[in-house]
Amino acid sequence: LGSGTGALAVPFARQGARVTAVDLSRGQIEAGQQASRRHGVKIAFKVAAAEETGFPDHCFDVVSASMCWGYFDMKRMEVEVPRLLRVEGLLLVSTLIWVGDADSIAGQTDKLLAKHTAGADRLGRGGEAEILPAWSLNRFSLKTYHEFKVDLPFTRQSWRGRIRASKWIGAALSAEQTESFDREHQVLLDQIAPAKFFIRHRIRIHIFEPKGS
Repeated sequence: LGSGTGALAVPFARQGARVTAVDLSRGQIEAGQQASRRHGVKIAFKVAAAEETGFPDHCFDVVSASMCWGYFDMKRMEVEVPRLLRVEGLLLVSTLIWVGDADSIAGQTDKLLAKHTAGADRLGRGGEAEILPAWSLNRFSLKTYHEFKVDLPFTRQSWRGRIRASKWIGAALSAEQTESFDREHQVLLDQIAPAKFFIRHRIRIHIFEPKGS
């Protein structure tokens, strides 16, 4: 769900899984289709809302959502996901967020975010983990939780794209405000960032099973 450009769908398919990728954005689905062709894997793609996929009952072993779960309507998702899963099926929810105080580039980016969006300087750091999220309590049981850090490679251009596409910029600001932020970010990175660099990210993975499954 919220498959985007296929960041999970393609690796799953390369491991031999039969994958269906769902996203509300036709552009994201098209990008995912291009990625699947580049990697030579078969993935079924569908443009649909996560809350109303239109698939039959109990037809998937796993439902996954990465970097998108917080955008969904939780009341509807706690009904739709158990409906989609087979007996003993699993829900995987993952997040990937930069650690704002790990290096100067991420830290300076956080400060610029704070200038353009209230409080965003704290959000980039990942904060404390909510190991048992409130939304899960009624319909899901936590099977396992994992958290670790990785250093991911970026160029100035790809880091700009990473931040521009984040929920604090591209998903929250107007096109004009986004362009204003991006121009300032470009100037900042030209001043402080080498051509290639690493940004530390925190990865969090929750795996749930529906109660009563």
